[in-house]
Amino acid sequence: MAEIKYQYAYDENGLLVSISDLSKESSKQHCFRCISCGSTLLPRAIESKHRKPHFYHKSVVDCSGETYLHKLGKLLIKKKFDYSEKFVVSYSAKIKCNKSNCNLQNKGCEKQEEVKVDLKEFYDTCSVEAYYKGFIADLLLTNSQKPDTPPVFIEIFVSHACDDDKLDSGIRIIEIPIRCEQDLKDIEAEEELSEAGHQDKRKKGVRFYSFKKEFEAPMSNDVTRFVFCSNQNGGYSLTTITCADKEYKLLQDSQTELNLVSRSGCNNISQYYALKWMEKSKSLRCCEFCKFYEENNGYCRLSKKYGKPEYPDRGYAENCGSYYIRQNDIFMASDDDVYVEEVFKANKAKSAFRVIIAGGASFSDYELFKNKCNHYLSYRIEKNVVIILSGTSLETQRLIERYAEEKSLLVEHHNVDWEDKVVYDRIHKSHDEMLQKADALIAFYDGKAKITHSLIEKARLKGIQVAVVSY
Repeated sequence: MAEIKYQYAYDENGLLVSISDLSKESSKQHCFRCISCGSTLLPRAIESKHRKPHFYHKSVVDCSGETYLHKLGKLLIKKKFDYSEKFVVSYSAKIKCNKSNCNLQNKGCEKQEEVKVDLKEFYDTCSVEAYYKGFIADLLLTNSQKPDTPPVFIEIFVSHACDDDKLDSGIRIIEIPIRCEQDLKDIEAEEELSEAGHQDKRKKGVRFYSFKKEFEAPMSNDVTRFVFCSNQNGGYSLTTITCADKEYKLLQDSQTELNLVSRSGCNNISQYYALKWMEKSKSLRCCEFCKFYEENNGYCRLSKKYGKPEYPDRGYAENCGSYYIRQNDIFMASDDDVYVEEVFKANKAKSAFRVIIAGGASFSDYELFKNKCNHYLSYRIEKNVVIILSGTSLETQRLIERYAEEKSLLVEHHNVDWEDKVVYDRIHKSHDEMLQKADALIAFYDGKAKITHSLIEKARLKGIQVAVVSY
């Protein structure tokens, strides 16, 4: 405990006086006595520039600094309660979603949140050292108009914490640790008494015992939505929705839509959990499952020897005689890792608007990218389900992923292995696949990129809406 400098005393009228409120002149007009032992105190160093003003005992006495702090704490906190319009306390509580029948609940459906309560809305009386059910409270908060209201104890912890019997009684108790007079000044000055306040790494902070710390309330949580269309209509993609829309399909022409939730609370859920469910429940075959498929570049290893397409479309596996499911980590993973739920209701579903967003390898300005996409897509985002067709440069794909996450948009990938130097045929095939599905193209063009220029010209020939952004 820090050295006590006796900042407070009683005057001759029994009123509590702070040394900081006295001047040299006013200090001569009053007599002062100790809050703890009742002995005479004298003021010292008032208006001094070199020493901290304080009271000191006129004669040598056996006065306990701990008792002084304990009594002073009761006086100052009672004064704060009696003369303040509000007496707000705050503490941490667990808030859990009240939708107990929801299958999508996980760790994200509960959170720690600060609860604030103005005790003066419930109590109008603060008594010092009052009895209640066999216990003596340092300060007892009660309601004179509603005497049956369960009281609150405020306990001042200088050197001795509340005993276990009091803590186990079920009475609501606020225990306030006090190490020095500055702690009490801080409490006087602060708007609320907080569990996070007056913390010291070596000691406990303010504690709230027997207060309700678990609540149920409506909550909104993110859910991963997997959208699968037939191969002709657009393949599959992932986006994020809120659980308020979990029962309704996003897209009018989707074949299957699934809600995916990680039981561990992880938000980054792989599409393979959904595809695994589709394989089991819908007998879906896709090249991503085949052991002959190179995942990194979308290449079929049977193409040269058996005449398979080098870069098969997503739906090719449906009729491929060489299709063979590989046994990788995702198929070995437990079904308990991710909960999958099929969505059937379509009365909130919207029509799709598919847009290619393209850019060269030299384009990386996200602010320009975001501003232009907002400009061209804001209306469509409101009226349709926007699906971004992604398959140009790696840098543009990264910009698309960031934008789609911020806006909760679907992204359909048309992957090209950009590390492979001989990819031009594959690039043009990928562009043709996207143009078969696209309603619009937003192209970020530096006036030099041949591949981007070719995509723009092809889109215009097909009569697709084209917006070219120069950079």
